Amino acid sequence: MKKRFLIIALFAGLFTAFGVSTPAAAKSKSAKVLSSRTLSKKPYHAVSGYLYTSAHLTKKAHNADNYPFTVFYTYKSDTVRKSNGNKAVYYYVRNSNGKVKGWIWRGHLVRVVDTQKQLSQINQLVDLIDSTSTKTQGQIESLLKSVNNDTTLPTLINNLTELQNHLTNNSDIAKLGQIISLIQSDVSNGINFLYSTTQTLHSANSNLMTLISSVLRLSQITNIH
Repeated sequence: MKKRFLIIALFAGLFTAFGVSTPAAAKSKSAKVLSSRTLSKKPYHAVSGYLYTSAHLTKKAHNADNYPFTVFYTYKSDTVRKSNGNKAVYYYVRNSNGKVKGWIWRGHLVRVVDTQKQLSQINQLVDLIDSTSTKTQGQIESLLKSVNNDTTLPTLINNLTELQNHLTNNSDIAKLGQIISLIQSDVSNGINFLYSTTQTLHSANSNLMTLISSVLRLSQITNIH
């Protein structure tokens, strides 16, 4: 029961971290589209802001506050230069029936998380750490405990990779490789795009800390039992 509670707390931290956003004011002057690309169809919630009829951001189509539980799917991405000179990335999204659609700043979108998949990945991560040799396990846990609000995901991955390069136990080397891949998959797929501003970088780092803290506590509980 205690282990399950920690998992639930982890996901609460994930959703809280993703909820940070910066308000986007509507501009009467047209934004300039600098580049465009096609996105794979993925589910999101819109937590704030407006959906615009085009990436030029001259006309609002919908207020995202009116659709707190609507699932939007991504289709396109445009990088634009707004009338204030700042660059921003807007996603073209639609709901399932296509009636609510438009261009919205990507920072106002929160990825819909498959909690069962996340739970499976976290348990796999804990099991991998516990299955390494005593010395390697201690070194991994030492690196994870050093994570703080100033630690970025690339820094953590680099530190784990350096540890892997110094290992001589082939089994530990392979398992640490799996651990690195899982951390990259668990964390970066959901938060990489948040690194665009200082505010969202802080949010992403808090998210990383929540993940690491929960993994460490789960590992300790597993060892006790």
